[in-house]
Amino acid sequence: MMNEVILSRLDELVGEYDTPYFKYLLYSYDLSLHDCEIIVSKIRNDISQDVISGDDNLVELLEEYFRGMCLEKEKRYKVEYLNYLIDAESEFYRKYLARYDVSPKDLDIIYSKVETLINEDNISDFEIKRCLEYYFSNAIKQDSYIRSLEMIVGRNYDALMVEKVKKENPNIYDRDIIQIANELYAEILDGKNFKSIKNAFFDKVMRKSEAKKAEAISKWESLVLGNGDSFNKLLENKHLTISDGEAINRNVRAMILNGLICADRINGSFLTKLCINYNSE
Repeated sequence: MMNEVILSRLDELVGEYDTPYFKYLLYSYDLSLHDCEIIVSKIRNDISQDVISGDDNLVELLEEYFRGMCLEKEKRYKVEYLNYLIDAESEFYRKYLARYDVSPKDLDIIYSKVETLINEDNISDFEIKRCLEYYFSNAIKQDSYIRSLEMIVGRNYDALMVEKVKKENPNIYDRDIIQIANELYAEILDGKNFKSIKNAFFDKVMRKSEAKKAEAISKWESLVLGNGDSFNKLLENKHLTISDGEAINRNVRAMILNGLICADRINGSFLTKLCINYNSE
């Protein structure tokens, strides 16, 4: 019954596509009659599916649906404009893009990125041109960056430089190297400029290592300090003194800062084993 009431209200507003309000929508949003018919049909369907209820303001919803149709048409036009701009026969391509001689693979990547910007951010025609020039000009650099990164990490993340990094930073695992490499790949494909891929790689390794140390320190402190008197009781149970506990704490912190212990190892069982081993020394 409620759907019938809403549909009746919709009929009052649009009539046979000839009411003053409908004509206002038609001309205000500069849509074709066919576009408007599609919108009204979608609204009728949403009413029947209870997507629209009696609590909704139908006048505001009509405006919202019309704005949405305008936005979608605008984006479709811009995607068509993008296709025209990257056509090798277009004046824009010949004048501004052809000199970069990008590969078909790079062209697909560039197209996908600009299309995403259109669909997500509705960038202007001017921004479409600017993005194309920017991404095309960076495509050559990107090839160089990617080759440098592949030299650093190796085909299977097993290059000598990777082994050296893991030896100097024991808390850096294979999965960390893969994550860092993937981050750099993403930044390269996003058009970021680098003075040195090697330096960028080492910087990310250092930041990852320090972040893991901070995480481990936090988890350790929470374990020994954040559980009331449980650590002291554990010491007493294992026949250790407060001074012994302080020594254990210092040793663990030093090992964490040297990258020898990560947060994934720190738990109650780890702490108990430390006390047992310390007592047996």
